[in-house]
Amino acid sequence: MSICLVLPLKSLRDGKTRLAGVLEGSERAALIRSLLEHVLQQAAQFPGLEQTILVSACAEARACAARYGTRVLEEKVPGLNHALDQARITARAAGATKMLVAPCDLPLLTADDLRSLAAAASLQTIAIAADRAGTGTNGLCLPASAHFEFAFGVESYVRHRVAVERLGLRIATVERPGLAFDVDTPEDLQRLRSLESAFTAR
Repeated sequence: MSICLVLPLKSLRDGKTRLAGVLEGSERAALIRSLLEHVLQQAAQFPGLEQTILVSACAEARACAARYGTRVLEEKVPGLNHALDQARITARAAGATKMLVAPCDLPLLTADDLRSLAAAASLQTIAIAADRAGTGTNGLCLPASAHFEFAFGVESYVRHRVAVERLGLRIATVERPGLAFDVDTPEDLQRLRSLESAFTAR
């Protein structure tokens, strides 16, 4: 089955507002860009940048992804879930039979994490990866033809499981550190810095 990786991103400048108390605007922008570039590097290994779409209302983010060779899509209707509906139409039109969704703020993500998520999905199964708290969704892989109701936001993990059950499809839960750890809060940022310090000290 051909697969399309969709990377939604709000903005390089206006994202990560929960970090405003510990990072200046320029620092948040630098962090978001760094996280995006890491995810794009993993996407280059799987499924390949020609099979990856970054969807964003932010022209700067689209330009950054395009420089890597990633396909880009301008978000037409505000909101993550609308953007994913738009990306699904584009992926299907390009011939993709699977759509894999991953956020752009996963500093530990590897290409193997993406492969595992993709392998867990089929025409009858939607694969889901939760965040560390078990409440958010940090990865989805579904048939591109499925009329799946994206429900990113508060308690999205539970709502996505309900959406899968509503379609009468099976759920495959994928648990991998690279998919679980995202950077949203000051505590997440501190953990990231601790991990980076430990790696540098080796």
